[in-house]
Amino acid sequence: MNIIIKPCGTIEVDIPEKHQHLTAELDKVHFKLNEQGVLLVCNEKGCGIIEDVCLHLSRKDTFDLYEVVSDVIDEYERLMSDL
Repeated sequence: MNIIIKPCGTIEVDIPEKHQHLTAELDKVHFKLNEQGVLLVCNEKGCGIIEDVCLHLSRKDTFDLYEVVSDVIDEYERLMSDL
């Protein structure tokens, strides 16, 4: 699985073994805690080709991804306010 956070406020998730690719706005994805761990969830129409995507992540990976997403959102907001 490959996850790319783009500076324009989007996330791309590529899951080669399932032949799935997701591109979504960062505000359309969220983290959800369950018995198996943490899920990265996109369940809104318009998130890309795939709807109701749930990816199991370790707590460390979730924390790292959350930090990157937070930094990208902050940077994007600063950039837009400068324009």
